[in-house]
Amino acid sequence: MSYRSVQGVGGFILFTALGTNAMFFLSTAGAVLVGRMTVGSNQRGAIYAKYRIWGSVGYILFSLVSGRIVSQGQAGGAILGREQLNTLFTFGPLIFFVIAIVSYFVPDMGKRLQEGVERKTLSRQRAELPLNMRYFLAAYFLYMFGLYGASAYLSLYMRSLHATAYWITGMFSAGVFCEVLVMTQVGRFADKYGRRPALAVTFLLMPLRLLLYIPATGPAWVVFVQILHGFNFGIMGTVAIVFVNDIASETNRATAQSRLSATAGLATAIGPPLCGWLSQNWGFNGMFALMSLAGAGGAAIFMLWVQESHSATASLKEEGPRFMRPLLRLLSAPPRLIQSGKRDS
Repeated sequence: MSYRSVQGVGGFILFTALGTNAMFFLSTAGAVLVGRMTVGSNQRGAIYAKYRIWGSVGYILFSLVSGRIVSQGQAGGAILGREQLNTLFTFGPLIFFVIAIVSYFVPDMGKRLQEGVERKTLSRQRAELPLNMRYFLAAYFLYMFGLYGASAYLSLYMRSLHATAYWITGMFSAGVFCEVLVMTQVGRFADKYGRRPALAVTFLLMPLRLLLYIPATGPAWVVFVQILHGFNFGIMGTVAIVFVNDIASETNRATAQSRLSATAGLATAIGPPLCGWLSQNWGFNGMFALMSLAGAGGAAIFMLWVQESHSATASLKEEGPRFMRPLLRLLSAPPRLIQSGKRDS
């Protein structure tokens, strides 16, 4: 609602920073709550996916409504006026007030830590995170840096292709619609075959997605490529949370999830300013190409060093055709573990 009174860039940045901080906090808290609710369950992926999917459904609905509101009275290439945006800044915040009230009554199912445990022991347990998660956070940083650095400029890229506001909001809604479809399946897939195969798909797909934006000749091309977001956030937004909950214990679950959020926050803080400079000096195509390279670096770290966090009930390589089994083995475990014959855990 404060956006209505913004008169300059400084105020806009301040209120955006506050909103982004709140978003990351809620995401972290939600991940911890769901992790506590599913302790001991072998269906963590499916349970979290059911929880997360409703955020995507809400995004689709409000994105389309918002696009419709701001498109009212807008000529083909006209710039949006404050009176159109102020309508959103008036009614949109009311939804967040309702969410805040409902959130107050969400139960925390976590077990209280025993009073007899020494504080020093708890502090050490909270701080200690496995090497496997450190590798994952490094790969995750490059993934978020590349994807969301470039994604911050998709609206401007669409405008350069003469897209209207409805095309732009429709582009994001198309990606989230696919995201919902992926989320309905990926949780159960990750519970059955493990977290690593699902995460490997999204790590490998993201650099390709950024490259596919480059030859766009119109808004429809970008909308089509944006559908791949379903296999990016639809997988990463669900399985990364579950991956961290697998590794974390009751004493460091919040610490682990906060580090995941902090990594995402750092990446999304650095990525957009750099991408702005790149798009200004190298053009959108150069920016997409370099961010694709960053994503490829994240994929390399993940494929080479990150191990499985979940005891899968089925082997992925036994499900596919014989000619694909080398690839399926690579999706399931790092090459060094495949060569040594060890089972990653």
